Parts: sequence; C-alpha cells; structure tokens
Amino acid sequence: MPQGSVVGPLLFLTYINDIVKASNFNIVLYADDINLHISGKKHEILEKTINYELKKIDHWVRANKLCIKYSKTNFMLMNNHKNINFSVSINHHPISKQSSLKYLGVILDDKLNWKPQIEKLVTQLSTSCAMLFKLKHYTNISVFKSVYFALLHSYLTYSILNWGRANKTTLLPLIRLQNKAARTLEYSKTKTTVLYSKHKIFEKPDLFQLSVDKFMYSFYNGGLLYLNTLITTLLRLHQSTNIKQDLLLCKILFT
Repeated sequence: MPQGSVVGPLLFLTYINDIVKASNFNIVLYADDINLHISGKKHEILEKTINYELKKIDHWVRANKLCIKYSKTNFMLMNNHKNINFSVSINHHPISKQSSLKYLGVILDDKLNWKPQIEKLVTQLSTSCAMLFKLKHYTNISVFKSVYFALLHSYLTYSILNWGRANKTTLLPLIRLQNKAARTLEYSKTKTTVLYSKHKIFEKPDLFQLSVDKFMYSFYNGGLLYLNTLITTLLRLHQSTNIKQDLLLCKILFT
C-alpha cells in the first residue's frame, strides 16, 4: 500500500480495529495513534494491572506483525498524590512518564488545570494578533473580520468545552489577547464590550457558554448517546471533591 494513499488510513483502521478486545484498557483509536486509559483505587494494584494489560497489547501487536514506536510511547498518571514511583514498560522497554500529553491538538495535563493547553493557545493567538495588526492598514472591516474568525476564533472555539472552565487567572492572558484583537477593528478607544456587540463577535466566556448549551442540547435530544457510559464513569470517579481513583492515560504510536 503506497504511503499517503486515500484508502490507507481506512484499511489500517480496519486492520487494527480488534485491538480494543485485546485487553481491559479503554481504548481510543485515531489512525496510527492509540490512547489507552484505565483507573484504580490503589496505585500499587493499578501499576501491576497496567503492566499485565500492556503484555496483552504487546502480544496482539506481535501477532499482527506490527511494531510499537517506543520512543514516542509515554504515559501520564492523574491523581492527587505526589512523588509516586510508577513504572510502566512494554516488552522490557521502559515507558516515559509525562506531566502532559497531546491528543488531537489538545494538551491534557495530570492535574487538569489546562495550563499547558492555554499557554499553547496564548502563543498561537499572539502570532495571530501580530498578523491582524499589520493587516488592518491594508483592508476593510469585512475582510478583517473574516481573517479574525480564521486566525483567532478557530483557535478559541476548538475544544473550548474542555479547557473553558480553567481558573480565571490562567485564562486572563487569553482574554487580554482576544480584547487586543478586537481593538484592532477600530482606531477609537471604544470599550471592548461595545466592539464585541457592534461587530457580532462572541467573547471567550460567551463562546464557552454557547459550546456548553450546544452540547447539552445534543445530549438531551439523543445526539450523544455514546457519552452515557463515559459520564456515568466520570460521576463515579468524582463522587467527592477529592479524586478517589488514580487514572492512567497511555499513548502508543505504531511505526
């Protein structure tokens, strides 16, 4: 199969789709990127369980004549404890522990404070703001707004349902950058709230609330039935303010 072919990803997914039955991990597949997650109440038991289940994954990989790229395989442990010695390996290859993992363009961190994700967004929006500032001298408002929605709005709305409820202090640089971009629409010292209303642009809090509303509408109208099991699991994990279980995410990449 030539690399880069149109049907290549589909055939590969068809080839590996039964890996979800190879172990007791909860598995999410995206092309050659596989994410495993599992939880447990005691990290000692969880460590043994993970290494045992990874042996099953390794056996499946070898049986299907595939190879794991160990250098790009890592794991993240999400819990309320510090300095836990946690060892994970596949076929005697130690897997590195990370404080954050990137999945489909979103950075998940082990404390779910979303700081790495928002820091990445701040960098992206800073570049976009600089481009908008240079562009405003050469175009009209209509074109400028189109560029704003392409360069800033798309970044702000992507996965906002996840990181949108981060701490206000963490979100502040992001909000300042959006306000800066809004002020470039006009030379006047108009308040940003007026500019947002005038040009029909949602502020970050409004974008998040809109995303929540759309999600809940789809959920209650049967559009997201597959989330019932996931939400039940999350509610069980968060029965109190303290997380009762350790959650491990493992990211595997095939060569």
